[in-house]
Amino acid sequence: MKVLEQPANNNDNTEKKAKQENGEKKPKRINFTSYRNKKNRSKSIFKLVIVFAIALIFVLVWYNAAAIFEPLRGIASKIENKTSYDVGFPVNLPGSTEYSFKDSGEIFSLLTDTYLYTYKTTGEQIYALKHGYSKPEQITSDKRILLFDKSAYSFALYSKTSLIYNKVLDDKIIYANIGSGDMAAIVTDSSRYSNVLYVYDGGGNWKYTKKFADENVMQVSFIDNTYIIVSTISVDSGEIVTNYYKFSIKSTEGPIWSYSFKGNSLPCGLYADGSYVVSVCDNIVVTLDSNNGSYINSFSYKGVLKHFDISSDCCTVQYNESSTNKNNLVVLNKKCEAVASATVTSNTQRIINDTDAVYILDGIHLKKLDTGSGEESDAALFNEDYTDFIKIDSDIMLLGYDTVNKISLGI
Repeated sequence: MKVLEQPANNNDNTEKKAKQENGEKKPKRINFTSYRNKKNRSKSIFKLVIVFAIALIFVLVWYNAAAIFEPLRGIASKIENKTSYDVGFPVNLPGSTEYSFKDSGEIFSLLTDTYLYTYKTTGEQIYALKHGYSKPEQITSDKRILLFDKSAYSFALYSKTSLIYNKVLDDKIIYANIGSGDMAAIVTDSSRYSNVLYVYDGGGNWKYTKKFADENVMQVSFIDNTYIIVSTISVDSGEIVTNYYKFSIKSTEGPIWSYSFKGNSLPCGLYADGSYVVSVCDNIVVTLDSNNGSYINSFSYKGVLKHFDISSDCCTVQYNESSTNKNNLVVLNKKCEAVASATVTSNTQRIINDTDAVYILDGIHLKKLDTGSGEESDAALFNEDYTDFIKIDSDIMLLGYDTVNKISLGI
């Protein structure tokens, strides 16, 4: 009897069929290499996102550092001393042989032989600092007050509420100035040189030194915290030579450019920006191209320089003309072209450039000269004489014999 053979895989098929009927699936093989690569890619992307976020935060903090850290600067040296808690005008003045009256952004400062006072435009005193300098002088910017002891060794930088830093040098200070970015220029006498110029940043860190062997530094002006314009005088064959230089405070090399002229001219004021250099001397006003130092124009006058003011828009000079004994006031644009003029009295105390106008303090009169039309008008009339004034927005602060008063121009 012949026996039929069964297929060898019959049992396997039956088992497989039973597993399928019971819902069991064939196990899949896992590719661990692919899994690890995918995992690593995810980690790399996450790290890149974190790095990008940190970089973005750093950039934002960098560009807004002034606003972020300004309230914290000098917080440990905050000046709490006051001599008055009154608010309002008039502000009564302390007794002093002389006063220095300056604006600093939205506040104003008053320097006496013993104290530096700062005030809000409401008349409220912010602080009163007893400086201890024998010959104190102050220079102000929109945010800072640079106080130094002329012909002595000390200087300090202040905010509207705090001491930022102070320093004592080895040589006597003869000149100082401050830039809009808190950079300070300090010029000293020296036993080995005529003058030495130092530049410090807003934190009091040394940035630059320039030594002048046979020239006397007259003024220093900053351009974008990177360049400085320096005016000096020297002597050639018995005649005074007036010199101007542009230096990079990031380089130890010589000047980028220089310009000199003979004329026995003593620089009295200096302004510089990215386009122009304007220098007021005792007999001429000169304008140069700040990029290459080339001569643009000049305005000469004969007489005694009485007052001047240089702003970003114009330069105004008042001088007593020697031939006629008239007190002339001339407004020059940045190209040193006359755009307005007037005759003022010998009682003129101060002139201030403003947008499209020049304000002139003449005893009990505050006059306004429109630089566009040339028309002159009375801006205010007072009951007493004032010797100095400053303008903050539409407010005028006036320095009198023993008070500071305020008027509003309503503009």
